[in-house]
Amino acid sequence: MKHTLIFLIIFLTVISESGCKKFLNVKPLDNLAGNSFFQDRADVESNLWDIYGLLRDKLGKAPLLPWSGDLRSGMMAPSPEITGRQYRVLVPTNQLNVLINNSSIDFWSLFNMSSLQDWKIFYQVVQSANDLYYELGKRSISGLTAQDIKRYQAEAVFLRCMAYFLMVRQWGDVVYYTDAYHEKALPRTDMVTVVNNCLSDLDKVKDDLPWAYTDPAYQGIRASKGSVLALMMNLDMWNAGFDKTNAQKYEQQCAELGSEIVNSNAYELLPMSDFHKIFKGRTKESLFEIAQNSNYGEIIMYETFPDMVLHYPYKRPISQHQYSFCYFRSSFLRMLFPQGQPDLRVQYWFDENMLDDNGNFQYLKFTNIYAISDNEDVNPDNDIIIFRYAGILLLRAEALADLGQDAEAIKMLNLVRTRAQATLYTGAGGQPLQDAVFAERAKELMGEGHYYYDLIRTGRVMDPRWDYYPLTQTQFNERGWTWPLDPTVQNQNPYIQLNSYWLK
Repeated sequence: MKHTLIFLIIFLTVISESGCKKFLNVKPLDNLAGNSFFQDRADVESNLWDIYGLLRDKLGKAPLLPWSGDLRSGMMAPSPEITGRQYRVLVPTNQLNVLINNSSIDFWSLFNMSSLQDWKIFYQVVQSANDLYYELGKRSISGLTAQDIKRYQAEAVFLRCMAYFLMVRQWGDVVYYTDAYHEKALPRTDMVTVVNNCLSDLDKVKDDLPWAYTDPAYQGIRASKGSVLALMMNLDMWNAGFDKTNAQKYEQQCAELGSEIVNSNAYELLPMSDFHKIFKGRTKESLFEIAQNSNYGEIIMYETFPDMVLHYPYKRPISQHQYSFCYFRSSFLRMLFPQGQPDLRVQYWFDENMLDDNGNFQYLKFTNIYAISDNEDVNPDNDIIIFRYAGILLLRAEALADLGQDAEAIKMLNLVRTRAQATLYTGAGGQPLQDAVFAERAKELMGEGHYYYDLIRTGRVMDPRWDYYPLTQTQFNERGWTWPLDPTVQNQNPYIQLNSYWLK
């Protein structure tokens, strides 16, 4: 009975905080209790959508990916025409304690800045996924075959590991557990161990998911085999950066997983002219994304990445959006996109003010706009793309370049360059190739929340060529790349140690 009550509380929490149900027309579970849970496939589907919704809620509660993944590198600068908005300086200069704890900062409450130190919703994803996995294994559910059960359990494992992946990149060591209805207080586990545990768990279930779903609405939104392999590749390359003794093992695993994705023919690079479709979502380039749908109010309202780099007519009203809040530094863009070299990404994603170093700058990659009048101040209606095929090709290229398998690495790199009609790479292997692959990820994934994490795991976060405010080796070793952790976590768990770098 105790477990039943805990399960009910968790379900009601999931329902109250998630937002992916409405546009999917999923039956709510708040009228079910006890053994009424999981009577049929619809109940399982509803619970899964709610867990996906929790993940979206966390990523949408505050500008976690835009600030942690892109703004923090310092390669974005505050537009001089815009006053206030201190976060534009505090994030890249690593003044994160000031950002989180000073409620007088502009938009502090609106952007929910204090939640950037809070991992609670991530753990709701973990706990809900663990409970679902357990219940699927012990119940007889009408209409589900043994294969169905394994597929749903694989989705639960994916969601748990996705939450751990996102937490590790944000805070380093985390509390790790996989048991259902978890109650025991535990200390934080070393992040390399957490990642290895996730890799092991994902490897056991990766073949239980399909490459694609028959329902096109599920494309990229629900975990597929490609989603699992993409997550494993990213986990491998994270550990390659921190577990140096075993770096080649992780890189080889990443390369092999990437080969499996490529050889599946389940994914493709869309033409550059279709870039709006990529970020609207549910395309064959998507391996995993978080759904947004403006028709149901299920959008990230404040300070998305596009909100920082667009102005009128893409942002309205004109009186408030004459200038972009931020711009990419022209020195950075010139390094990535040398003048005179062809690249369709310049043509489609920038305008004539690309190198202006002021608020006239715009980045047009995410201009799926639904504002039609000047009394609407809204953000682009895009899905949050977590993994897509271009990024996976380049991650495989990176692993291969690190392993010295230059020919295959160049092949992967040039697949992405060919799509952009950019100059093909014909240079040497070794460091020049590694830098070329890294730069290609910076170009291709700009604004998608990957860049600063790539800096961290490759050590380039200490290199002023790539990070405008680089960390010192001492700061890196002390994990100055993490975010502060909310001290209130110690109220519920006395074993938790806070990130020491942020206690100075």
